[in-house]
Amino acid sequence: MEQQRFIRKNQALFDAQRRQEKKRTRRTVFYVLLFVAVSLIFVGVCFAVFLNVETIEVKGNEKYTYEQIAGMIPVEIGDNIYSFKAGAAEEAIKRALPYVGSVAISRDLPKTVVVEISEKKAYYAADLAGETFLLSDDLKVLEKITDRTAAQTGLTVLKVSNVRRCVVGETVQFVDSRTYDTIIELFAAFKKNFIDDDITALDVRSRFDIYFDYQNRFEVYLGDMQNCDIKMRFLVGIIGELYDTDRGTIDVSNHTEASVLLK
Repeated sequence: MEQQRFIRKNQALFDAQRRQEKKRTRRTVFYVLLFVAVSLIFVGVCFAVFLNVETIEVKGNEKYTYEQIAGMIPVEIGDNIYSFKAGAAEEAIKRALPYVGSVAISRDLPKTVVVEISEKKAYYAADLAGETFLLSDDLKVLEKITDRTAAQTGLTVLKVSNVRRCVVGETVQFVDSRTYDTIIELFAAFKKNFIDDDITALDVRSRFDIYFDYQNRFEVYLGDMQNCDIKMRFLVGIIGELYDTDRGTIDVSNHTEASVLLK
């Protein structure tokens, strides 16, 4: 009998302890939820009151005005700084403004949106199908002009054939993709030998008979792209031995020997 009363007493004590633990658990859960709710309310208030746009900064722009670039961001002064998607705005800017090569939008909390852009520069001018297009060094079509021919732009005149597609904001597409690769490789060779600013015309209508003009002084015959780097260094060495007043033609199609004909 004593043993039964002892068991019932222990069971009652155990049940009481369990009830107390459940109360503590419910109390803990309640306070955690209360804390989370208050925190969310506090964060919401901060977002609504303290994180509103006061300034939009634009950096790196030369071709486009502040208004053109800032106007492409779907946010206005007073809007919440997180009310738009930066990635979508970056893509919209690149699509609408062809000279923009790269763009990065960041938030300088609490109140500033920063837009950093890198603009492409026109390097080539090409007359295609009766229209003149300005192209970057990587053949992105930057704009179409109507008041000048390619020769009147002061840029490197690019003569090409088999163009499949030429649309402002896109890269030029050729029927033969090797034409694109050839032009890119040529520019890299010009730049490597520090003569990219001296090339006034480039003729790649045939990948096997490439011509270019150097400073409007020399018409250079490169031939094909085989041993291109050696030919470029050969050319630079030859020009270094000539007078600044010399003009004529230079043939470096054979990378082991060249011919120079002065006028």
